[in-house]
Amino acid sequence: MQQLTILNTKEIRQLREMLVAQFGFFPKEDYAFLRNEKNRVFLINKDVAKIDWQKLIVDKVGLYFGEFPEREFGKEFRLSKEGAQLLGVWAKKAQVKLKNVITLTAEEVKEYFQGRELQKDCGIENQFVLLQYQNGILGCAKYKEGRILNFMPKIHRGEVILNCK
Repeated sequence: MQQLTILNTKEIRQLREMLVAQFGFFPKEDYAFLRNEKNRVFLINKDVAKIDWQKLIVDKVGLYFGEFPEREFGKEFRLSKEGAQLLGVWAKKAQVKLKNVITLTAEEVKEYFQGRELQKDCGIENQFVLLQYQNGILGCAKYKEGRILNFMPKIHRGEVILNCK
């Protein structure tokens, strides 16, 4: 059984500041955030947050939004694939241009979805970036020493991802 705690106002403000610093945007949508013992953050409807979690045996709840890396707790936030895509949708809806977005070519997307790291000079160093292909956000990755480190879960990897010509 996983222990879930609801992020308080101070923790949500800290998360907001991190996402604004990293990507230039935090949604105004009214959601609650839950954190488990592994510092993974889940996004849920505020009505669901009113449930007394201590009385329930819960395996999973909400959308896996991202996590605080253990070594960098409180300094950076790594969005999940779904969290990055949702942030992209929210930013587009709010007509906000995200920062630290790296646009990939079709060949780079194929390599990334095969689980490989990408060699690319993006000018920024040692921070999380959003990966974009055409008009959509694919996910979040760490850019470090001229490489985009691959955080794509194995379940999402594959050989035939794009039908590009």
